[in-house]
Amino acid sequence: MDEDIIYSGPLGHVAQQLARPAGTDPSDVYAAAVSWWSAAIAPAVSLSMRPSAPLSVWTTFVESNGHGLPPLQDVLRPALQAAAPLLTHHDVSDVQLFGSAGHTTRRAGRMGRAVSTFLLTGSPFRQSRGRPTISLSLEAHLRRAWDGQDRLPSRGKRRNRLYGAPAPPHVGVLWEVALDEWKTFRSTDAATYSRTLHFSRRATLEAVPDASGAPEKDWQQLLTDAYTWAFQTKFVLTCTPRAGAKWDAIRKAENVWFAVLPEHEADFFVRTGDHVLRIAGTLAATECTAIHGRHIDAAWSLVRRSILDTLQLNAVRLEKVLPVVTRLNGAVFGVTGPEGTAPPFSPDGASPYRPASENPILPASRRNVSSTKLLKQWYEDRCQMCGEVLVLPAPLNRYSEGAHIRARGDGGPDTVENLLCLCPNCHVLFDFGARALTDDLRIIDTVTGTHLGQLNVHRWHRIDVRFIRHHRRRWHK
Repeated sequence: MDEDIIYSGPLGHVAQQLARPAGTDPSDVYAAAVSWWSAAIAPAVSLSMRPSAPLSVWTTFVESNGHGLPPLQDVLRPALQAAAPLLTHHDVSDVQLFGSAGHTTRRAGRMGRAVSTFLLTGSPFRQSRGRPTISLSLEAHLRRAWDGQDRLPSRGKRRNRLYGAPAPPHVGVLWEVALDEWKTFRSTDAATYSRTLHFSRRATLEAVPDASGAPEKDWQQLLTDAYTWAFQTKFVLTCTPRAGAKWDAIRKAENVWFAVLPEHEADFFVRTGDHVLRIAGTLAATECTAIHGRHIDAAWSLVRRSILDTLQLNAVRLEKVLPVVTRLNGAVFGVTGPEGTAPPFSPDGASPYRPASENPILPASRRNVSSTKLLKQWYEDRCQMCGEVLVLPAPLNRYSEGAHIRARGDGGPDTVENLLCLCPNCHVLFDFGARALTDDLRIIDTVTGTHLGQLNVHRWHRIDVRFIRHHRRRWHK
């Protein structure tokens, strides 16, 4: 089952053409190429379902069989550096090196030599008393970087004033570690454990499979075109209905692992849905299109291999988990029905995606809409609290308001995680504390103390509970 990798688009061609000469498994090259490409375009492309999280797919490759295989970054660099330029930093094992890598990337960006992203290669582990360890401070920065919340470590007050204001660069990870180093993930509570996809390196002498739907054009030119498209368009990736149904099936099954595995092993799988979404978004971005069902299928095939490799590296008996993997397989590939179309996210209503038969670059006027407009499109101006749609005479027709959970004047960001789509009445009641939300998104009338029901939440709307708690503390200390 773990061999049934679905190779998709230009990155599938990367795996085909580079794997055999390097004597390594094509799925290893494929996963590494996804990791490289996702980091390269992370500053330009975002996911409508996870607006604040970067697109980056983090991978860790474990050399457990002594094959002596070439580093994957060396295999990829000649092929991808021209199409998707990326600064790499090797063996970043402490927070000082991490901060230096970020500042180097930022300086290169100001000089026009790089974009705001860098890739960590080699190993994050260092030897301490003869044993590999991972720095807890570095691990904390890595965890926040994966979540899209990090700030670069300060390099002194003067440096902090100079570099502290702009957003930090995006971070990608393509680690290649020895088995004894990788076991450190198991022996500690490192939060990066569940944020990276783990693969066991493999050698191969087998014929490389063809990528399904392989385009006729040279894949390097396709990637170059897609990279240019991403940075000139700055589009937001959305899912077609079929892709959304497949992704929902994966997300709903995330907690099933705790029924068959010890907690530490099960913790790895709590972000399975996020990994699938990021890989699918990366593959879709190479085609300048929305996320389709085929992208979810291809992404799941890579994540499935990572699941099985991780369990084998942890010496877990696979017969315990194969029924779960089989059930997930059926849930993903069992989704039927038409593909449908993804919702557009442009001010003029036009699709931000490039049709397969065209190769234009969208003008700046067709950039993605603001978070508030995005939210109103999701809910079609229906109030999340009372369910009413306020209808007005033309030209407005329908009216709703984007309500900040944590007020902008109090440091609240303009992101969908901090916004609600409300009618004017509920907006005023919420802004002045007469309505509040519990952590599980139940609506409370704070005047009478009664529960008014559950907040309506679109499947792509992820509300940050920290903003909800801040709202409650502000009005109900």
